[in-house]
Amino acid sequence: MIEAVTFDFWGTLYTEGPAADRRRQLRLEYARDFLVAMEAGVTGRQMEYALEILAHDVEHLRATRQVGVTAEDIGSRLARIVGVELDRRHAEELGALLSAAGREQPPKLIDGALRLLQTLHGEVKLALICDTGLTLGHDLYAVMEADGAAQLLDHFTFSNQTHTTKPMLRQFHHTLGRLGCSPEEAVHVGDLEDTDVAGAREAGMRAIRIVRPGEDPATAADAAVENINQVLGVLRGWGLGT
Repeated sequence: MIEAVTFDFWGTLYTEGPAADRRRQLRLEYARDFLVAMEAGVTGRQMEYALEILAHDVEHLRATRQVGVTAEDIGSRLARIVGVELDRRHAEELGALLSAAGREQPPKLIDGALRLLQTLHGEVKLALICDTGLTLGHDLYAVMEADGAAQLLDHFTFSNQTHTTKPMLRQFHHTLGRLGCSPEEAVHVGDLEDTDVAGAREAGMRAIRIVRPGEDPATAADAAVENINQVLGVLRGWGLGT
């Protein structure tokens, strides 16, 4: 019996889309203007390089230490890269600005994702388990709300709020606890083997991995599909709706 289905965000429900370059430019402008207002002598070139380092650092923390960063973490790290020390309030303000760029230049819903959520809504409990980067949970929620997707989900687990990332069991068990179901009753859908599949399987859930052309098809998932439009068929095959 399937009582709940959880989803990854990036690469599963959403893709970077055409706004990615505009988002980077907006972050560059926001960060430069903010630090200039703080009387920090930072050039556009320095800021561009600093943002690249910041994105790498945030990804490194996720991949090696399973740490989810907050707005304050993001702001203070960026400032230190360019040789500026910010107090807690200003660091949080800077991090929030960088995050807001992800809402103002939003990622794009993957074709078929909204239709799948609409089909599953009311049939099973639905949740998001998302590792955030420079765009934090409240801004990703706003993007989903504008697209009509947030209203279809019962719970949202963002790593900047839990301070841990997948594949940590906390991300999955916390989510299932909020949904009120056991791991055996839940399925996780994601595209990354080392976070989505590994974490879900260790948590005792079934996993569906979306494997796109050119990616290594080897997987420990219970099922592999080429795109999100095939997920419903797998769930039905496992007895959903019967």
